[in-house]
Amino acid sequence: MNVLRIISGNFVIGLLIFYGCATPSAPTGGPPDRTPPVIVSTTPDVGTTNFTGDEVRFEFSKFPDRGSVRTNVSIEPSLGIQYEVSFSRRTAIVEFSQPLPENTTIIVVMGSDVSDTRNNRMTSSYELAFSTGPVIDDGNVIARLRDADQGSVEAGERVFLFREPLDFTRSANYVAQSDTAGIVNFSYLREGMYSAVWVDDINRDRQWNRERERAQPFHVESFFVEQGEEVDLGTIYIQRPDTTAPRLEGVGLLSEERLRLRMSEEVVWDPGAELTISDSLGDFYTTAYPLYTSRDDPRVVLAQTEDPLEEENRFSVQQNGFRDKAGNSLQVTVDPFTGSAEPDTTLLRLIKDNADGGLFPDQALEITYSKFIDDDAVVDSLIVYEGEQMVEEYEYVEIFRNILRILPNGDWDTGIRHRFGIWDPDFRERRTVEPDIWQRNQLGSIEFNPADGDTTTSTRLMLRDEFNTMELDTTFTGSIEISNLAPVRYHARLFRDLDENGTWDRGGIDPFRRPEPYFLRRNIPVREGFTSDVSVEFSGMPEETELPETIELPEDANNDDGNEDNDGNNQNDQ
Repeated sequence: MNVLRIISGNFVIGLLIFYGCATPSAPTGGPPDRTPPVIVSTTPDVGTTNFTGDEVRFEFSKFPDRGSVRTNVSIEPSLGIQYEVSFSRRTAIVEFSQPLPENTTIIVVMGSDVSDTRNNRMTSSYELAFSTGPVIDDGNVIARLRDADQGSVEAGERVFLFREPLDFTRSANYVAQSDTAGIVNFSYLREGMYSAVWVDDINRDRQWNRERERAQPFHVESFFVEQGEEVDLGTIYIQRPDTTAPRLEGVGLLSEERLRLRMSEEVVWDPGAELTISDSLGDFYTTAYPLYTSRDDPRVVLAQTEDPLEEENRFSVQQNGFRDKAGNSLQVTVDPFTGSAEPDTTLLRLIKDNADGGLFPDQALEITYSKFIDDDAVVDSLIVYEGEQMVEEYEYVEIFRNILRILPNGDWDTGIRHRFGIWDPDFRERRTVEPDIWQRNQLGSIEFNPADGDTTTSTRLMLRDEFNTMELDTTFTGSIEISNLAPVRYHARLFRDLDENGTWDRGGIDPFRRPEPYFLRRNIPVREGFTSDVSVEFSGMPEETELPETIELPEDANNDDGNEDNDGNNQNDQ
């Protein structure tokens, strides 16, 4: 009996030890937890001076993912301080492996990639700043990042801050990460001259690898930070140009005339796009044309040949008119393929139409079918309703391979509702399509007015609607009004073409070249009969004030009290 009690007691103690040592995890059940972890307290407090301890502590609102903490802790500036990270339930402990330097402001940063046990990331990085001396540095630099195509950026974009003398071959003195609003903030900076650049720091090593990593400058090459003052670097638009060409990776034959093309990414094609198919001797055999993109996988395009691809032959293919959304031409990397003996039994069926965004008064309604239109009923069964009047045998109709185009006689009549009875061969019945047709009095305008009043510099405007059915690309000086726009929303990009080469220059770092002024606005509303006024405030310094490219320094501005190593004043690995 006593033996049994001893064994039971040891078993309970073992369970307590096991569960006490296990990695904490969030309880299961209930609605998904989407709230990000928050640091609720630190030891010491932010702003502490005369710090003499050998560790700092971060208490989280939730159990942190320990791996994410270990990989996203950093110490600024990068003084080569070694440390270890341990945990006590919701508290992360950063223990220094060596004495801290005297009279130095130190920041221990929890980066924005720190997450909880459910992979919810922090919304911004957190800085615990303290000083080993009686004074804490308090210079500040703020900047904003925007994506040049979408406007918003993901949290975690990295900005490097270098103390002069500038040396891009060395590690950045300070590194900060953007928050979810695209704001980057360097705090607790020592007084001195600095340069800032955005770097796509792929390997997170605080160095700019010129061969592998993109980088962009801000609008000034260098600037002076004073104690207790803030420098605002304004906004830059970062761009990661897509220079990777899409590839045709596979050709599958669904029948002797129907091809299934598998691309490496989604592609678009010009109205005249085609695939030239050659036989095994390299001689021209036939031509195939794209039909539509698969709804299930946008990387798959269905195509149809003019002539059957016979089973006993092998074929190769070349393309013309296909590209990705960035404009990179499709590359064909597929091996020759064998023809098919399978007859084409594809049913003619409706795929899509262009009515979602409405039609302009002179625009055709286009109906896309699953294959070349070979059923007379598609045209013969078409009914057009002009108001309550039904028009049979409507004569303004075109067929272009697998597309039925229904054109107006000049313009669609003003003030009359149009409905179209479209033949659906798959179900042997008509399907009603009732598009919005924008009449002249329903159209609106957008006027773009540069806020700086510049009437001489060439400005390029790229405008498209929310349905990607209308695109405009033009160059102007001063202001411009774009008229006859459907009452939907529009996305606009403008830049000052200072070198007049037609493309936006995002700037250069070494040597320094400032970015061309840039403006992006999404979801511009257009109302019927009204003009939407857009004040264009190009990227640059706040309030259109430019910092000088060079600043006269005080005589002792580069005197770092013997503590400057140009490698050793780094902060904010936010």
